[in-house]
Amino acid sequence: MSYNLGVDVGGTFTDVIVFDEDTHQLTIDKVLSTPANPSVGVIEGVREATKKAGADVADLNLIFHGTTVVTNMLLEETGARVGLLTTAGHEHVLHLARAWTPGPLYGWMGMEKPDPLASLVDTRGIEGRVSSPDGRAIEPIDEDEVREKVGELYDAGIESLTVALLNSYLNPEQEEQVRDVIAAEFPDLPVSISSEIVPEYGEYERSLTTVINDYARPQVINYLDDLDDSLHDEGSTANLNVVRSDGGLVSAQAAKQRPVELALSGPSGGVVGAATIAQKKGIPDVLTLDMGGTSTDVSLVEGGKPETTRQTKVGYREFKSRAVDVNTVGAGGGSIARVQLSGSLQVGPESSGADPGPACYGQGGTEPTVTDANVVLGRIPPSVQLGGKMELDHDAAREAVQTIADERGSSVEEAAQAILDIVNENMHGALRVVSVERGYDPREFGLVAFGGAGPMHANALADVLGAYPLIIPPGPGVMSAFGFLTSDIQNEFSKSYLETDLDVTGADVAAELASLEGEAVEWLDHEGVDEANHAFEYYADCRYFRQDIQMSIPVTLENLRTETGLAEIKDDFEERHDQRFGFSLDAPLEIANLRVIGKGKISGVELEARELEGEDASGAQTGTHRVFFDDQYYETPIYDRNDLAPGNVIDGPAIVVDDDSTVVIQPDHEAGIDRYECIEINRGENA
Repeated sequence: MSYNLGVDVGGTFTDVIVFDEDTHQLTIDKVLSTPANPSVGVIEGVREATKKAGADVADLNLIFHGTTVVTNMLLEETGARVGLLTTAGHEHVLHLARAWTPGPLYGWMGMEKPDPLASLVDTRGIEGRVSSPDGRAIEPIDEDEVREKVGELYDAGIESLTVALLNSYLNPEQEEQVRDVIAAEFPDLPVSISSEIVPEYGEYERSLTTVINDYARPQVINYLDDLDDSLHDEGSTANLNVVRSDGGLVSAQAAKQRPVELALSGPSGGVVGAATIAQKKGIPDVLTLDMGGTSTDVSLVEGGKPETTRQTKVGYREFKSRAVDVNTVGAGGGSIARVQLSGSLQVGPESSGADPGPACYGQGGTEPTVTDANVVLGRIPPSVQLGGKMELDHDAAREAVQTIADERGSSVEEAAQAILDIVNENMHGALRVVSVERGYDPREFGLVAFGGAGPMHANALADVLGAYPLIIPPGPGVMSAFGFLTSDIQNEFSKSYLETDLDVTGADVAAELASLEGEAVEWLDHEGVDEANHAFEYYADCRYFRQDIQMSIPVTLENLRTETGLAEIKDDFEERHDQRFGFSLDAPLEIANLRVIGKGKISGVELEARELEGEDASGAQTGTHRVFFDDQYYETPIYDRNDLAPGNVIDGPAIVVDDDSTVVIQPDHEAGIDRYECIEINRGENA
């Protein structure tokens, strides 16, 4: 038998899902994360999940891994010591940065600008120059100077090195020459060149992104090597693939070369998985809600494709790397509630994390959290065991929330409801950012909710947004890991173009894209993808001439080669621009960058539709419990999700429990189980 496995490392739990290629059975498991060494939790999760599936680690065929190693490294500034080699006279490029300060008004007064990841002490300028815009080498590289200055940095103790020369995106030969010199003299030193990491204009962004790549590289290399060795020790011979920030996959070997593309590895998987399920159900336009223990990630999927961005932001730093467009807020099950000096209630962004966790975990936590509030209101019934293993301490949860009630002079139920109202409003604001603020009406979208805490809060959010149907997929607590199984091998190939529609034809643009496609084919071949499984997407980053607001427009080579090819791109751009910003201009269209996404189709998981049975769900009911809704208690039926069958219908209020998540169905709502075992919630007829 053969199995595929997805594993996602979160702040509180490490989620694992196993897919049996013969029976198409999915098995899920959760273990506590091990922040000090994430690979320990990964190995434990792999071991337990395969055992639960009746398999052995040696039976695994493909492993798909989403990692927070790069994210945490950037947030905590625990990466490598990076050296920077740049063009003489441009040594302060990372200090000059961009003229940006945080809002609101006067926000800059409290701003503490972090030091560049490559310090000025570890920066050297070298001779050599490429001209713009023709890309001619007008001043040669002095190889002896390169050896001397890299030798100084090496002796000083740098762990990796970035080469980012002026205008190298127009002609990479000098950067390649420098890299070759370094490789000959210092073969053990990891080196990245900016013309490979970001072959586009924008000296600061190109330099910063490449420095971040080298800042993460030594640790990522060590982490993936250790993980690979540990898997081998467990008997695994499976191919290890790592999830990129845009939801695609790369081999572990490729991930070691470009770790900057892993910065949002985890959140992307859930969005890709949600998009796959929604598309399968015939609902291509959805909002996604991924609420975990520490934070909530929201995104928008249109036409079955997650929205992506070229600007990735982690903490203070914003850099160029393709990623699923995710908006994150500090609202999770572990978010701590506190009464401020003003008497107002604040929930998050501080979280109890996995250790000690919420008070109800019984691990020493005493501060009230969102999970504790859900326990107090009965939305997590006494029968629920966290992850199917951990007994919850309901008395400890009540004691923790009582501290808020005492400070506010309210009942414990009112205090718990206030905690949920605030955390829901925080998530509502995040969902508005990805929808209303970008010209989309959320009432025209469904909502897919997942994460360990998402299904408990999603019905309230769907009600406020008017986003129906609300879809709770099977295994919502491990949706990111499921999304990894639906991903394809993927990479992006780009170049700056900087031509207007007055100066080039569609055929000219198609020829440039075809050249990038050739690079994508070469990379896919190197990743071992059969030619029959190659697929390509083409994009043009467009803007109005002499403007800097860019929008990525999907194109096809066939249309570009027609007489109206460029005109169709401009029409598409202006329609999107008007939707997003409310206006369009009478100005030429400029194509700033061209991109090709090379994909290698793989089959990590298959979803099968089941036959519908009757509407009666009484066979899945395990009892009732008093649950607090709308300022009063309801005697609420409790259902075991494992016993629900496609076609079953449940009237709210109701609670559906599962090993990895609990689903709350509010009064005046109706839930049905579809052919793919998703719970689909809509407003009832009387709502």
